[in-house]
Amino acid sequence: MMKEQAESIKLKIRRALQLGRALRFVWQSAQGWTIANGVLLAVQGVLPLLPLYLMKLIVDAVTAGLAAPDKGVAFRQVLFLVVLMAAVTLFSALTRSIAGLVGEAQSLAVTDHMNNVLHAKSVDVDLEYYESAQYYDTLHRAQREAPYQPTHLVNGLVQIGQNGISLLAMAGLLFLFHWIVAVILFVAVLPGVAVRLGYAGTMYRWQRKQTSTERQAGYLNWMLTGGSHAKEIRLYDLGPLLMRRFRDLRRKLRGERLGITARRSVAELAAQTGATAAIYGSLAFIAYQTMQGMNTLGDMVMYFMAFQRGQGFLQGMLGGLTGLYEDNLFLSNLYEFLDLKRKVVEPAHASPVPRPMQTGIVLNHVSFQYPTGARKVLADVSLAIRPGEVLALVGENGSGKTTLVKLLSRLYDPTGGTITLDGVDLRRFETAALRREFSVLFQDYAQYHLTARENI
Repeated sequence: MMKEQAESIKLKIRRALQLGRALRFVWQSAQGWTIANGVLLAVQGVLPLLPLYLMKLIVDAVTAGLAAPDKGVAFRQVLFLVVLMAAVTLFSALTRSIAGLVGEAQSLAVTDHMNNVLHAKSVDVDLEYYESAQYYDTLHRAQREAPYQPTHLVNGLVQIGQNGISLLAMAGLLFLFHWIVAVILFVAVLPGVAVRLGYAGTMYRWQRKQTSTERQAGYLNWMLTGGSHAKEIRLYDLGPLLMRRFRDLRRKLRGERLGITARRSVAELAAQTGATAAIYGSLAFIAYQTMQGMNTLGDMVMYFMAFQRGQGFLQGMLGGLTGLYEDNLFLSNLYEFLDLKRKVVEPAHASPVPRPMQTGIVLNHVSFQYPTGARKVLADVSLAIRPGEVLALVGENGSGKTTLVKLLSRLYDPTGGTITLDGVDLRRFETAALRREFSVLFQDYAQYHLTARENI
């Protein structure tokens, strides 16, 4: 029991740190836009109170005007309040427009920043990762979440903040009427929030489980629509086979996802039924109090609108919290990728690469086995290459010729033995400086879709 509690605490701490990390990403990419968003958040949080109070004044002014001897004076008062309410509405529309522009600018800046972070990490990780299916699952999940999840998370925080400020205002107003109405406001939406939280975890686990299937479907789509396999697909009539496999995978994914969504919809309908009963029960209570002469007609309109809007703000805030929980779950996919560690590490104090080379390259009892391989590709290889010497290595496919080049250029480190350049272990050189001394053309060389000059 104690162990489970400790694990639960660790999980909460980890998620809190993930949230802080996402906020740092947003702050680093769009500081000015983030500050502007915060200012607009405070303004938009308070604004909803004004239309409610003005509507109460209008209803009370109309009610009083019905019994007033001078209808013209009474109408001018009502007209002034209506104009004032129109001005507040226009100001609210203006702040929403500005907030939309600020939010879009922030979102674009964060998306570009996160793509830069993703690209930098993709270039930095060892070649070993690109020869692992598990790495591609991790990369696929990160690519799916990185461009939008941090922005989505910040938008969720903005929604929580704005709705929270407005909710406090509405709750304070309802407390003036009756404390029980304010309590009902909070209790009514809790079942819906519980449903969302439960199904957020379900969807997260399902998506992680189906990553490999999604990648397979994406690969088939790429083969069917790209030019790399166009000749073979036509010559060997592979189109129908690949299309059928793609359809089968997508049908499986679609069916499972729709099943989760259907169960969630039923649960949400049940929760919404309870919330609806609470709303109209409160309306009946407010109407009863008004008929007993305890409130004016304007008060009744104001309190009921405050309850309705308060519930909307509460749903928005709690929905933002559950969205935050969902985003935090899915951000772990991004962090799983960003936290990959290099195995070909840089030396703490790099030695300068000799220029020109004096004594040459020496392989001393070098062995190597790929992390996912079952046998050694190189076993106890010793070899010396002197400066100016031309050397050709000939062997069958899989005998280790390309692997040896990868070790020389430190795309991998030997699993046994050492490789030295002028007597200095290659691991003591900065990798970028070492690779500048090599010119490598692999048999499966890259051909870039750029000009011939840029390719060279």
